[in-house]
Formats: sequence, structure tokens, C-alpha cells
Amino acid sequence: MLSTGFKLPQKGILVGIQHSFRPKFLAAAHQLNKEGFKLYATEGTSAWLTANDVPAIPVAWPNQDSPGSAASLPSISRLITDGDIDLVVNLPNNNTMFIKDNFLIRRMAIDHGVPLITNFQVVNLFAEAIKHSGKLDATSLFHYRQQDTSQQG
Repeated sequence: MLSTGFKLPQKGILVGIQHSFRPKFLAAAHQLNKEGFKLYATEGTSAWLTANDVPAIPVAWPNQDSPGSAASLPSISRLITDGDIDLVVNLPNNNTMFIKDNFLIRRMAIDHGVPLITNFQVVNLFAEAIKHSGKLDATSLFHYRQQDTSQQG
């Protein structure tokens, strides 16, 4: 992912996950929390994460972001615009009631250059890989091969 310009999140991760993915996502959520990421989540996801010992800050759905709205929750659009969220995990399914809101979240991420993960397997692989991210080495494969041949010769 890094080779495509993907940047590891430094500030916060917005999580929006439909019910069918939640039980399988719990291990990834614990791993992201363990690695020190601040998790923001839509109201239902935040309540579920918190109930499962993963702290998450609840945020308002995009349709609750209107200027006249008295929503007391932080606005997703404001958090993305201000740079407080630098990764969006949005896992809707065919049974979601929030089709428009999920679209708006994904659109905001793309419009602001925020990395977006919409695939369940990729989220799990990302959470697994993130624990090894401190060991990242920017050496290219070419240099590894050069080192290998010089040690053999």
C-alpha cells in the first residue's frame, strides 16, 4: 500500500461498519487501538466498539452536519476538512439504511485526499501489518539483491 502513495495514519481513523461485519472486525479494532490510533466512529459503531472495550469517539452522520443542526457530536466533514481524520474505513453492505451517508463519507475522503479502505479483508490485513510498521525499511528490492550477491561473492 505504501508503494501506491498510501500514508500511514498519524491522527485519527474514522470507522463506519455495518452490523454484519462487526464481529469479525473486533480483532482489527483492538489492534488499531493497541497501536495507539484515535478511533472516530459513527454513533452505532462507536457504541458497539465502546461496549467491546475499544474506545471510540462518536461522530455525526453527514446528514446531521447541516448548519442549523443542533447535533452535539463532532461533524465528520469538519474532522476530515480539519485533518483530524487521516484514514477512513467504510464498510457498508447491501442492507444498509445509510446508503447516501456512506457515499458522502467516501466522497469526502476522496475529495480531501484521505486514504479510504472499503474492503473487509484489506482492513484486517492493514491492522495486522500496522504492528510491523515500525520495522519498515525504505530499501528497494534491487538493493537487497545487490547486498545478497555481494555477500555470496
